[in-house]
Amino acid sequence: MKNSGNIGRVAAVVMMLMVLLAGCAGLQRNEVSDVEGLLLRAGFTKVPADTQAKLAHLKTLPQHKLIRHMLNGQKRVMYADAAGCVCVFVGDEANLQHYRNLEIQQNENPIALMEDPDIVTGTEWSDVWGR
Repeated sequence: MKNSGNIGRVAAVVMMLMVLLAGCAGLQRNEVSDVEGLLLRAGFTKVPADTQAKLAHLKTLPQHKLIRHMLNGQKRVMYADAAGCVCVFVGDEANLQHYRNLEIQQNENPIALMEDPDIVTGTEWSDVWGR
């Protein structure tokens, strides 16, 4: 009899952990969609990975981070999401500033901004995405 009580408690704990983990995953998805909504409101362009080359390149990029790179001598900012929208968001420094202002208005923690412009080179970006 004691074993059946222990099994029931273990099952209850396992169920609670599963619900908790599912909730955490849902929150993370909501945070990403909130960021992507702010990016769109800030004027970033959503570019789908609609070819095999774009999809392959998208998967190599740091995910859910703002990344600076140079394209034709201009600073560009991008945000990659291979798991959700299967796209990148592309903007410029003005879009980035507008995004930061929106983010501050919503009292959200800023996502990591990668300072290294060589993560994605202008040539690599231009060849694959055409922007």
